[in-house]
Amino acid sequence: MKLAIVYASATGRTKRLAEAAVEGAEVAGAEVLLRDAAEATGDDLLAADAILLGSGVHMGGVESAMSAFFERTAPLWLQGSLAGRLGAAFTSAGEGVGGGGELTLLRLLAFLAENGCLLVPFHNRLAGFRAAGCHWGVLARTNPGPDGPGPTDADCQAARAQGRFLVECAARWERGRLACN
Repeated sequence: MKLAIVYASATGRTKRLAEAAVEGAEVAGAEVLLRDAAEATGDDLLAADAILLGSGVHMGGVESAMSAFFERTAPLWLQGSLAGRLGAAFTSAGEGVGGGGELTLLRLLAFLAENGCLLVPFHNRLAGFRAAGCHWGVLARTNPGPDGPGPTDADCQAARAQGRFLVECAARWERGRLACN
């Protein structure tokens, strides 16, 4: 099972969540490709069975590097190349906790849905949901607190759980697909 994790992280906070998601995905047996959105390509997505997108919140939406990544991979949408893959999203929201975090998650999920990906939510039974849970995906509130800026250990626990769960879902999907052929 191959998982591509593409993230945009101006402050490094979203990157730390991405690295935690890698840990969870590897526990579930995935081969993981971790790419910064500024460097990621459509080929990275084509090589994956599942896709996990993450972005920091900027002005109530995704960071510019993620928007540019979406534009660069538009030919995949035109060809329907990603249809049938599983996808999920995560974000770190500093001051954008109110609505910016959810709007960012929805933008990431919209990209996946536009490309025909099957969306995997972050459900409330996964580890870390209480700290960083949102049904749309992991939403870490990384505003600097008394212990410094996040993500916290609980936020990273949520990201690990999301990485693991996405890979487990993708494996089940693949087993079902093979059984039908």
